[in-house]
Amino acid sequence: MLFRRIVFYALLVGVLSGLLLTVVQFWQVIPIIQSAERIEGELPVSAPAVVNGHSGHEHSGHEHSADAWAPADGMERTGFTLLSNVLSAIGLALVVLVAIVTSLKSNSRIRLDWRQGVLWGAAGYAVFYLAPSLGVPPEIPGAIAAPLEDRQFWWLLAVLCTATGLAGLAFAKSPWRWAALGLLVVPYLFGPPHPPTVMFVDQSPAAAAEFARLARQFIGATAITNAALWLALGLTSVWAARRIVSPLNKSIFHS
Repeated sequence: MLFRRIVFYALLVGVLSGLLLTVVQFWQVIPIIQSAERIEGELPVSAPAVVNGHSGHEHSGHEHSADAWAPADGMERTGFTLLSNVLSAIGLALVVLVAIVTSLKSNSRIRLDWRQGVLWGAAGYAVFYLAPSLGVPPEIPGAIAAPLEDRQFWWLLAVLCTATGLAGLAFAKSPWRWAALGLLVVPYLFGPPHPPTVMFVDQSPAAAAEFARLARQFIGATAITNAALWLALGLTSVWAARRIVSPLNKSIFHS
């Protein structure tokens, strides 16, 4: 019963949050990506092609075919973007709802209101966006990136360490719980992966300067879109958690 309710509300929260994320992306992120792709399309034919953040010659151990499928611009691309955002938001909503319900079992005096929603949203933002982005910032098309496996491993390490550190601080009973914050620096002791060369080495000086400007804008835009996503996830997940648990134990909440 409880599992079915969590899954149902995760689907609802994910759809709403994914829709909001898509709207904010079209306002903040997608214009920057389109500008970067337009510059790529204007590069001379003799220049090495750049696909998915890697140049045509081997930089990261992966080959990319020039004939690789990609959604067409317009409705098809918008549809795939929306679908990807909704599915990602559903998965994140499951994580948040399970965490909220679990925390209620250990402390039934928690009052689920909008303040809790903001706190859960801020925690998710710190875990899934801020901590990984401090080491591996978001990259626009045309940028040469570190090997994908290295970036994925470091991203997972940053997420796990940040989540464990914040959870230890928030829920541990020991007076030494502040020591859990030491986990936040562990990923940076290993060192985040870096590109093997300058990010825009294949472009002309003018194009590289324009790419660098767009890259700075892209980091700010993704920060805004992820903040909107996590604020929506936090608030709607707390709203959903009230409806998941209230029928089982109404004494937990204070209306």
